[in-house]
Amino acid sequence: MKKIFALTLAASLLGGLYGMTFGLGAAYDNIAGPEGTDPYLAIRADVVVKPLPVVGFRMGLIAVDLKPDEMGGTAYVFGTGVSTDVLAYIPMAGMVSPYIPLGFWYSGNGSSVLHLKGGLGAEFTFGGFGAYLEGGINFYNISVGDVSDSQNPLYVQGGFKIPVKF
Repeated sequence: MKKIFALTLAASLLGGLYGMTFGLGAAYDNIAGPEGTDPYLAIRADVVVKPLPVVGFRMGLIAVDLKPDEMGGTAYVFGTGVSTDVLAYIPMAGMVSPYIPLGFWYSGNGSSVLHLKGGLGAEFTFGGFGAYLEGGINFYNISVGDVSDSQNPLYVQGGFKIPVKF
């Protein structure tokens, strides 16, 4: 609970500079994934804070992966462990803001998990609302002892953005 409070406080302080948006969308994950797995639909909710006009930080709030039963079934993730990405915005005039999402996650405790994420996306603004469309690649490397397995599935996601002004 303390982590969520700290993240909310940091987001509200940083969001006052250039704004904050809440996003709700859907993703099609695991495209061209490992053999024997299928792509699946996922529901995502996140918050994006832009402390500078060219840099944003996206923190995932909710992820619901609607995986087939042979891949473990539906998985739910809530809170601070969903995802975190840095968004590098490409300055352009108009209603379209292209960006590059970059993500990094590493965990090690007897085994190691390395997750790198990269892609290309765009935010579209109209009126008080917005939308986004993004595609990219997730690179996973899982190592246990001397055994290592790597995957690099693609993803496509899109949804709506609701700006929050402080």
